[in-house]
Amino acid sequence: MERQILVVLPHPDDEAFGLSGTLAKEIQNGARVTYACLTLGEMGRNMGNPPFANRVTLPKIRKKELEESCRAIGIQDLRMLGFHDKTIEFEDQDRLDAEIDALLKSSTLHWSLPSILVIAFIPIMMHVGLL
Repeated sequence: MERQILVVLPHPDDEAFGLSGTLAKEIQNGARVTYACLTLGEMGRNMGNPPFANRVTLPKIRKKELEESCRAIGIQDLRMLGFHDKTIEFEDQDRLDAEIDALLKSSTLHWSLPSILVIAFIPIMMHVGLL
C-alpha cells in the first residue's frame, strides 16, 4: 500500500521553504502527497521595486508559482482552500475544521493506519520583534 501524506500549510511557498526535499524523497519512494494550501498569500508585502504586483494581482501570481512548485516537487494532489491570508485565526473555525475533516475523508485519499502522515504548520505568531 502506498504511503499517504497530507500537508496543510498556510501560504504558497511554505512547501518549498521547509518541506520540498522531504516531500520529493517521499514521492520518489512511492508516497502520494496531498497538499492543502489554506490561502494564496494575498497579503504578502514584498512585491519588488518597482512593484511587479499589487494585492489584487498577487494571488494570481502566487497561485501560478504554487502550481509550478508542486509540479517540481512532484506533489500529485494540490488543494487550494481559499481562506484569507493573515486572518486565518478569524475565519469560521467550523468551516476550517470541516475543510480538514473533508480532506481526511476524501474519496481520493485512501487512508489506513499507519500510513497516515499529517504535516501542519499554522503559526500563531509569524514575526517576533527585536528584543
